[in-house]
Amino acid sequence: MQNRFKKIRRAAVAGRFYPDNPEELATMIDGYLAQAGTSEGAVEIIIAPHAGYVYSGQVAAYAFKALQGSGFKRIILVGRSHQQYFNGIAADANDAWQTPLGSAAVDKDFIAKLKKLGNQVKIDSQAHQTEHSLEVMLPFLQRVLENDFSIVPLLFGDDNKNAVLNLADALERLFDEKTLLVISSDLSHYPSYEAAKKLDQKTIEAISGLDTAKFNAWAGRAENGEIDEADTLACGAPGIELAMLIAKHSGLKPQLLKYANSGDYFPETKNRAVGYAAIGFERSLTPFQNKGVKLLSGEEQKTALQIARKTLEAYFADEKSAKTEPALIFQEKRGVFVTLKKQGRLRGCIGNFMPDVNLTENIKDMALSAAFNDSRFVPLQKSELKDVKIEISVLSKMQKIDNPDLIEIGKHGVYVRKGQKAGVYLPQVAIELGWTREQFLNSLCAEKAGLAQNCWRDGTAELYIFTAQVFGE
Repeated sequence: MQNRFKKIRRAAVAGRFYPDNPEELATMIDGYLAQAGTSEGAVEIIIAPHAGYVYSGQVAAYAFKALQGSGFKRIILVGRSHQQYFNGIAADANDAWQTPLGSAAVDKDFIAKLKKLGNQVKIDSQAHQTEHSLEVMLPFLQRVLENDFSIVPLLFGDDNKNAVLNLADALERLFDEKTLLVISSDLSHYPSYEAAKKLDQKTIEAISGLDTAKFNAWAGRAENGEIDEADTLACGAPGIELAMLIAKHSGLKPQLLKYANSGDYFPETKNRAVGYAAIGFERSLTPFQNKGVKLLSGEEQKTALQIARKTLEAYFADEKSAKTEPALIFQEKRGVFVTLKKQGRLRGCIGNFMPDVNLTENIKDMALSAAFNDSRFVPLQKSELKDVKIEISVLSKMQKIDNPDLIEIGKHGVYVRKGQKAGVYLPQVAIELGWTREQFLNSLCAEKAGLAQNCWRDGTAELYIFTAQVFGE
């Protein structure tokens, strides 16, 4: 059968870093996975080592085993080039990457979007041609995700901090629940066995604390020749810093899944060991303590409110609303509720959770819907507009929960659904009305959704929670 991919990156290190025989490779990986422990949380980012499988494969298996059953469909692979030095971040232009276990499509549409947002990203397949650090991740992914995913291969060419910050910002805007970030990095290079354990412990502590300043200062000591025992403390330092930034913004918690160094598997390397760690960045058992949302700054909040008001003013003037060129955050697809209040009393409130348009357009649409389509009120009149105050709630993604005890009053909004009936309350509703959690959920079920009052308690309805950044005029 003809290969559906025109441009393919062939495996560069098969037969050296891992077996080139498909059956032997699958058997090796499955054996490592069988011996690996399991992760309790839901992992969204992993750090895994990239040495030859006989050296680091057992450690890497702990990271990849945490992905089994996860349903990830897009894998962002990030490493630091070992072969070339260049400015910025190289994305691959091939249609697919091939290993003995099959082919993985390159998500070129995602890369195009990333390039628009990330001015440090460039297309450079040559940087990937012989690089091993991302390739060795792929066979593990093919086993645990059953070849049902696409990849976004990215290589840092240097340790430029602006490139890290730029990529973190761009990725956070494009992430969804089906996207996984995989960071490829070994730890200390060539200290003694005991020194490697001590040095790597400090590196892991810095990562676990999500303290990028501490991590960079520590890693920089080796690069500056201040640590006699080691040439480097993390060869994929830019990728690790990227993971730490995204985890901190998203409320993910790092968990060390496995540590070892080459001396644990090959005693003859104890004089010049290499450190390996498998780290998973997990969602907390309490939703949204860890699933943060990038917040609008004070100026961005003012812009959002201006967009809503100018949209209503333009409607009454029979004009098109003025074109706006706001910050990048307004290009994201974010759920929004727009609330209108007149003399402190509700005058309209409409919103949505999963828009097809960006934040700017969604604010415009919801402002008009709140003014003219809320069935509880007559349409807003032009004479009322000067007396109306606008409030905007920018939403996080919804997350399904099974335990109502996880709902925190004032922090979580709740969406309830059973069959064709559904209802939602924003987080601020309970605070404004002085409700307890029981009163909040009883009212949501009975008054908003038209369901039995205790449906949230008896498990007959689905519950989803979300957070909201609320601001107003």
